[in-house]
Amino acid sequence: MRDGRVVLVRMAGMAMAIAMLGTVPALAQVPGTKLKDGAVVPDMSGIWERIEGIRFNPAGQLPPYNAEYRRRYDQAMEARSRGERVADPTSSCLPQGMPRFMVASYPLEFLQTKGQVTIIAEWSSQVRRIFTDGRGHPPADEIDITFNGHSIGHWEGQVLVVDTTGIRGDTSFDASPMTHSDQLTVSERIYLKDPKTLVAELTVTDPGAFTAPWKVVRTYRRGGPDARIMEYVCEENNREIFLPGQNQPKP
Repeated sequence: MRDGRVVLVRMAGMAMAIAMLGTVPALAQVPGTKLKDGAVVPDMSGIWERIEGIRFNPAGQLPPYNAEYRRRYDQAMEARSRGERVADPTSSCLPQGMPRFMVASYPLEFLQTKGQVTIIAEWSSQVRRIFTDGRGHPPADEIDITFNGHSIGHWEGQVLVVDTTGIRGDTSFDASPMTHSDQLTVSERIYLKDPKTLVAELTVTDPGAFTAPWKVVRTYRRGGPDARIMEYVCEENNREIFLPGQNQPKP
C-alpha cells in the first residue's frame, strides 16, 4: 500500500511539472515560449537599424517643458545662433544614456535569453539589460543611478513592456540641447510590426522638467544575414574633445 502511495505522489508531481511547462513561468521567456495568456513570445533577436533620423523625436517637436527647462533650452539655442559651442556630452566620449540609447547612430542588437532581454548598441558599445524574471526595481534609496538606468520588463501578449528608472540627469535626448532632470523615467512598448520591422513606443515622464508625459515612436528595420555589431572605441577617433568647464573643443 505504501508503494502505491509513493507512485501516486510521483505521478502527481509529474503532472504538476507538465502543467507548469504548459504555461511556462516568467523566467523562461525566450522566443517561442507560450505564455499564460496563450500568446507566444516573438523573436526580436538580431540586428536592428533605425529607420528615422538621429533626432529623438522624428516629428521635431520639443518635449512639454516647464518654464524653467524651456528657458534653459532657449538660452542654449540662442548661444548656438551666436556661433558658440554648446557641448553634447557624447562629444567627450560619455555614453549617450537612456532614452537616447534607442536612437543610436549605429545598429542595435537584441538578445533574448532566460529571464532577460539584452540590447547592445554599437555606438559606444553600450548595453541595456531588461530583466524579465519578475523582479522589481530596487528601493529608491538603494538604486544605482546610471546612464542607462534599471530596466524591468514583462510580456503583454507579443508586446515587451519595459519600465526604466534610475537614469542620470546630465544626459541629453539627442545632439540638440534638449535636456532633462534626474526625475526622468521611461516606459516602452516594444513589438514587431512585421517580421522585418520593430516598433518602440517610448513614453518619457519627467516631473522635474515636463508638464506632461512625452510620447515618441521609433521604428527599426531588421538587418540582413550579414549584419553585425562592430567594435566602437570613441576615444580612438574622437574629433570633438571638450575640456571640463569649457564650451570650445580642445585645439
